[in-house]
Amino acid sequence: MIHYLQLLNTQQDKDKFVILYQRYFQPLYSTAFEILKDHAASEDVVHETFLILIDHIDNVDEQASMKTWNYLATIVRRLCIDSLRKQKKTILRDMESENVWVASDDDIESDFIGKEMTEQVKNLIQQMDYPYKQVLLLQYYNKMKGGDIAETLDLKPENVRQIAKRGREQLKKQLKERGYI
Repeated sequence: MIHYLQLLNTQQDKDKFVILYQRYFQPLYSTAFEILKDHAASEDVVHETFLILIDHIDNVDEQASMKTWNYLATIVRRLCIDSLRKQKKTILRDMESENVWVASDDDIESDFIGKEMTEQVKNLIQQMDYPYKQVLLLQYYNKMKGGDIAETLDLKPENVRQIAKRGREQLKKQLKERGYI
């Protein structure tokens, strides 16, 4: 915590930060771990959250309030989503580099078709409007469950199910129009 305090200018800001850190570290860590399922990554996200808090310490009330919790929890959720995206890209890159050496000639054509289809689906999802885009990306590419998506996007679980259903319908319609199915 000393490293954080060195970044603050006034004693009042330092005192406020200590109170916020002691009050919210564990709940923020739990939230991050629930999403990431990784201790080290969760600690990194919480650390980054407190670094962001230092930049915006004047905007935060040191008293326990729902507004303060929502602000910090939103930062954690967004950083977790970013972390999952980076992790996904790294895994895909690693898998692609391994597949280059392992794939046989017979598999190359089917792999190419599969990758092309996957890329088309991802592009179509990227073109969707909010909230369909976010729900489908979290569901299919970050492997998040409906309840986790609902919590991350501050939606009700039944809304997430309905959004996912409508998003899949839109996606299916687009794929039919393009001749993929």
